[in-house]
Amino acid sequence: MKKKKILLVLILMFNLGFSQQVEINSEILIDYVKPYEYKRTDNNFLTKATLSVENPMIFKKIKLENGYVTKIEHKDGKAWVWLPVIGQPEMMKIVGSKKGSSQKQLFTPLVTSDWDHFKNGTFHIISSTHQDIGWEDTPEVMRNERIEDIIGPALDIMKTDEDFYFGMEQALNLKEFIEAHPERKKEIMKRSKEGRFTWGATYNQPYEGMQTSEQLVREMYFGRRWIKKNFEGLDVETAFNTDVPGRTLQFPQILAKSGVKNLYVSRMKEGFYDWYSPDGSSVFTYTPGNYGWALMFYKLFEEDAIEAMHKIQNRVKMWSDYYRENDLPPHFAIVISNDASGPMNYGNLVTEWNKIVSKTGAEIPKLRHSSMRGFMNEINNPGANFKKIKGDRPNLWAYIHGPGHHKAITASRHAGRMLPTAEIFSTINAMIHNSFANYPTEDLSYAFEESIYPDHGWGGKNGAITDSVFRSKLEFAAGESDRIIKNALQSISKEIKTEEPNALIVYNDLSWNRSGLASVKIEDSRDYYVVDRNGIIVPSQEVKVDDKKMIQFFAKNIPSLGYSTYYLRKGKKKVKVNKTVVPNALNNKFYSLRLGDGGITYLYDKELEREVIKSTRFAGGDVLTLGYDGNGAGEFTQMTEPNMHGYDKTSFHRAQWSLKEDGPLFTEYENKAKFKHANIVQKIRVYHQEKKIDFFVDMLNWDGTHNREFRFAIPLNMEDAKIKYEVPMAIAEVGETEMKQAPGGWAWGGTYDQELVETHPREVMNYISAETDEFGITMAVDVALADWIDPTREAVDYPVLQGLMLASNKSVHHEGNWYEQKGDHHFRFSLASHKPSDKIAYQFGVSSNHSLRTVLKKKKEPNGNLPYKKSFFTVSNPMVRISTIKKAEDDNEVILRLVEMAGVAKNVGIEVSKPVKRLIKTNLIEEEKKNMDQSGNSFNINIGKNSIDTYKLEF
Repeated sequence: MKKKKILLVLILMFNLGFSQQVEINSEILIDYVKPYEYKRTDNNFLTKATLSVENPMIFKKIKLENGYVTKIEHKDGKAWVWLPVIGQPEMMKIVGSKKGSSQKQLFTPLVTSDWDHFKNGTFHIISSTHQDIGWEDTPEVMRNERIEDIIGPALDIMKTDEDFYFGMEQALNLKEFIEAHPERKKEIMKRSKEGRFTWGATYNQPYEGMQTSEQLVREMYFGRRWIKKNFEGLDVETAFNTDVPGRTLQFPQILAKSGVKNLYVSRMKEGFYDWYSPDGSSVFTYTPGNYGWALMFYKLFEEDAIEAMHKIQNRVKMWSDYYRENDLPPHFAIVISNDASGPMNYGNLVTEWNKIVSKTGAEIPKLRHSSMRGFMNEINNPGANFKKIKGDRPNLWAYIHGPGHHKAITASRHAGRMLPTAEIFSTINAMIHNSFANYPTEDLSYAFEESIYPDHGWGGKNGAITDSVFRSKLEFAAGESDRIIKNALQSISKEIKTEEPNALIVYNDLSWNRSGLASVKIEDSRDYYVVDRNGIIVPSQEVKVDDKKMIQFFAKNIPSLGYSTYYLRKGKKKVKVNKTVVPNALNNKFYSLRLGDGGITYLYDKELEREVIKSTRFAGGDVLTLGYDGNGAGEFTQMTEPNMHGYDKTSFHRAQWSLKEDGPLFTEYENKAKFKHANIVQKIRVYHQEKKIDFFVDMLNWDGTHNREFRFAIPLNMEDAKIKYEVPMAIAEVGETEMKQAPGGWAWGGTYDQELVETHPREVMNYISAETDEFGITMAVDVALADWIDPTREAVDYPVLQGLMLASNKSVHHEGNWYEQKGDHHFRFSLASHKPSDKIAYQFGVSSNHSLRTVLKKKKEPNGNLPYKKSFFTVSNPMVRISTIKKAEDDNEVILRLVEMAGVAKNVGIEVSKPVKRLIKTNLIEEEKKNMDQSGNSFNINIGKNSIDTYKLEF
């Protein structure tokens, strides 16, 4: 009997010991009451919680190492306790009601008192809204929402809360609001001067590589300059391009030389940078990693101050070492921004936070509403170190605007190229007449503004409307550029002395002498030929363009930003050209070529003495169609590559080339191929007076089938070639001019960890080229995207220069439209092979998209004031390009903008047709900086490598 009792006792003891062991080895979780209930003690706050245990009755109190003791209350079957909100992690004893039932474990307060580098700092709540012009709805709907539901309410909050700050990222939004509510202009100015309502320094937030050079500059004219001129005493010094994962090479210089100090971006590793352009200028840059995540993902301020402290402390712990290593002051940004989000006032939470800090005396950062400008100015102090970034970030979303909106971007590029031409010749016309009375100031300003109105928000909800609005504005701007140029050239031409009727005045809008094709429309059926001033016959050819009779002729050595005179005469005169032409082959002094399936199957350069294309996979001028499942713009971290679904190319189809034109200027061939979803007409034009081949691709009856793309291809007989291409105001090179590190930062799809050298295709301006030590090949393009890597399966390892013509993808917006682009599309590409030379490549590429313009003077003008040939502005070095010549914004003087394109600092001579009284260097937006102490018809300027320099010429 005794043995049984002893055994029973041992069993009970074992079970009790096992139970206690389980309790000791399992952490007792603390569940805090939400929303937090807390009360103040002498030097802390206590908050209410429950202990997560099966039998709450076995515990009676809690003791902390610091001496704090609190009873456990038992109610509703739970163990309730009040615990310190702020403190250091310390041992906690949960005292049991029976001997041996107590437990010890580490207690970590909701908010630890260790804020490391930030303990005496400031957390800045930067409340703003990210705005696409459309995207969340149509431009009109979103404009009204910005005005009535965002800007207006934010101003109203500021009336009652003097600590509230809010920001809009672009000047366009300010303009929209003032147009709708001019009565609130004084209120806007007051809040802006207080620094509580802030605005971005650019007009909007575009794809930077979509806009041409002067379009990108006008972002600053219609941004910072417009605000300074229309809101006296108000200035903006922070630019935003928040959404787009792409930066063009010269944008930091454009910002810096417009007086902008700060740039805010996202989709890049969180931190602070000095971002340099190749000229050496830089802009201080901040990125939070990705905008909107404090709101969408971290949800920092959805509850009360205690929870905000708890969440933010976890975020900033990782940043103390970064701040300390770089000697950064203890200021941290919490960006509260989302697409089309309205003003969010966290005034009560800020008050609660700071009350906790002051009452406890804990070394916790203070919290305040702030602005991006205020925050970045706090960080950017003389002792701080920032990582230096040099180079561009090729745009991952480039499919959306180029191939995704072919006709709209064609109009954008035309406007971007020709509006500076309109400015230049309108200015020259004013100089000739000694008056700016007829200078089209308002027309040019309005056309430029319309040309940069489309931002990064193509598509979206009701995106067909947004896209049509964008396209309409771009086509208007393109049309205005042509109209203004025509008026200026007609006026200038009247002043030119002509010795006989039917004078042809050929104008060159580029800042180097050049030769090329000129055209004049003929209104009767008679034959004509062209002679120069000395009566020497000029090679010409009669053609039909859009069913109109044209005489095209080869104009030689047209002066820089000037003109030369030719004459049209009745009759026929032949010019002998050394060429051999058959329906599928040609020889002239430049090339020997053969045509076959898909295009040129053999191309031999007689000057270089080498075959320049390699037609093992593609023909020269091949048209490819592939599958494309991307969306042009979205949260992916790499460009979506095309696929082989439905793959076809013109070289798969039996070619039958026919001779369409043949003369002393050029020979043109045509071939047709029927693809499943479109008919392709290929035209190849080989020139006899200049070393150039044009390719025309007509895509007819395209049916809009989804998820397709079309490319034009030139395969090159090269190995280890350097790939170069034009970007706004610079020449970029693959592997050299990109940022050298992966961007980092994050999207819904992951981290932007791809090395930038691998990003392709890329945004280009006028051309892309491939170059070895022996020779180069340049392909001029009229599309926005180009590639150099074979996109097909089992890709070849030699360069294949490509222009991306069209893509029929869907907007990434879940309610977005398809970019079907049904109908007919027309494309043009030009090719030249040459000795390796950036100068040749650049001038060929740019000239291909700047046609010589001709004015026909039917009556002679023997008393004209201008000679038969003249340059109005000349630069001694052709790689220093005149970007624009325009009327100054503030007076009747002339603005001259220069860009060094070769990457080599130099001294250049400038010659002007009219003597200059004073030369003044300005910043990019025409604010005077320095008197150059030069005058007369010529002056010398030192220009740094890749520098963009602006001068005012006082006559």
